[in-house]
Amino acid sequence: MEVETFKRVLRELAEREPAFLRDIFLEALRGDGRAAEQLAELLIRHPEVRARLAEAIASSIAIPLNVATRQDIEALRQWAETQFTATRQEIDNLRQWTETQLQDIKEKMATKEDLKRVEDKMATKEQFEALAVSVEESGRDWVQFFLEQRGFRCTADRLQIDGFYEFDVYCNAGVLTAVGEAKVRAGGRDVEKVFQRVQSLARGWPEKISGRPVPTLYTYIAEPSARQKAKELKIWLIENRREITTLEEVLEAGYAHST
Repeated sequence: MEVETFKRVLRELAEREPAFLRDIFLEALRGDGRAAEQLAELLIRHPEVRARLAEAIASSIAIPLNVATRQDIEALRQWAETQFTATRQEIDNLRQWTETQLQDIKEKMATKEDLKRVEDKMATKEQFEALAVSVEESGRDWVQFFLEQRGFRCTADRLQIDGFYEFDVYCNAGVLTAVGEAKVRAGGRDVEKVFQRVQSLARGWPEKISGRPVPTLYTYIAEPSARQKAKELKIWLIENRREITTLEEVLEAGYAHST
């Protein structure tokens, strides 16, 4: 039988014997599941079938409001009262607990005076950024100044490599290269980071280092841990216009730590 003829026969059968086709579908759903999956896919994908299916489901689950009798509604009201009615004592307890919690929150909240004191002590974002730029510029100026005092001529600048590896201070004087960071406040960990980063620079970009590498850290405030660590690692530590560890100490120690 040709496909078109078969399709025509199925359409005529669907019109004359809808119950027969319904039984075929039900048998398919009760079968091994493969036919059921195909029918489910048809129902999901076909817009017209989806619409009629939704209409049938909606009509089957919609319950008219007048189905509920007065007795049903009264029973529901009584159940709700037994479930949700709180005694006066319970309400008073809840009110007292709420007031206690609110008072505790109020005591912990910052007052306007507290916020004003914090605001007075905090720098704005713009002030902080200006301070960061200032310490970098100050660090480059003082490094260049101290080197020139000792006869080493160079121009201190920022060093950036491959767009991401950056040093705040870089001064290549030929026989030595001072390179490092500038921090508003420096601790021991900052000194260690400068030491490690200069080591990486010397290994990865040796052409950037002329002569003796001098790991350098300039800061406005050097914490005790920074002073101690700088002396241990022989880092040139400059705190706001004065040398904590001198350039001579660093040069005398050589660069044995880098191996």
